[in-house]
Amino acid sequence: MKLNLEMAHTFKNGIYDFLGSSETLNINGQSIKIELDYEWDYVSDPIITPTIVHEWSYLNELFSKYVLYNAKSVLSIGGGGSSKTHEYLSPGTEEFIILNPGKWDLEYAKLPERNITTYKILAIAEQIPLFSNQVDAIEIPATLDHVVDARKVIQESFRVLVEGGKIGITLGNSASWYRKLVDFLRVKVTDNHEHHHNFHFTVEEVENLLWNEGFVEVKTRGTAYLKLPKKIERRINSPALLFLHRFVSNTLLRLIFGDAHGGMFLTYAVKPPMLL
Repeated sequence: MKLNLEMAHTFKNGIYDFLGSSETLNINGQSIKIELDYEWDYVSDPIITPTIVHEWSYLNELFSKYVLYNAKSVLSIGGGGSSKTHEYLSPGTEEFIILNPGKWDLEYAKLPERNITTYKILAIAEQIPLFSNQVDAIEIPATLDHVVDARKVIQESFRVLVEGGKIGITLGNSASWYRKLVDFLRVKVTDNHEHHHNFHFTVEEVENLLWNEGFVEVKTRGTAYLKLPKKIERRINSPALLFLHRFVSNTLLRLIFGDAHGGMFLTYAVKPPMLL
């Protein structure tokens, strides 16, 4: 892997630091304040229920099938912390790169059990410190809604991918059936997260981002997600009940709502060969 080490400030505790002490960076000629480091473990978050975690694992399985399969090098933008990407890498993966602006996420990142060269990079996705045409696959797991410049992130992803490389983006769907229902009923939704979202994407918006920056074969696989009151969701915690919940969400409800109106989704695409 060819890191642009001229951009690095330090290498300490296994982390390449490309941010230094700065909380603001110059992006496209503008001084942008990046999101401060925070500690977040979904296991201890009262908003995160077993059904949500189970749906995330389903998205990881989709990631493995449609994006990570046969990739020798994988870049995880926004990975680390409690992410489980390391469990879904292809048997042929040789290099795993985790890029995150949060030191906590990098320090507590789960690493593959087998011998895979792993890099931890403290940086932002608008300025990926890799030379061009380096990685076979990129995942952006529930992260694109936190970045400052989503278009720049997609441009950088396109640049560092090899020809034929794949990108996958998972997000919550701002056009989901239950968000529309909540809005219609005027139900107030509380959020205890300390970190904020800069964007709220629909499937169409993410697909257009990829098409507009040169990606091809853009496709989406949604998970309808059977959204229930929190008190009920917390009781769905046995393997049998979680299996039933997944079946209803991703078989029955998906037939009704399709891939564009479920609660969560994976959009993936391919970097085409360069024309001579």
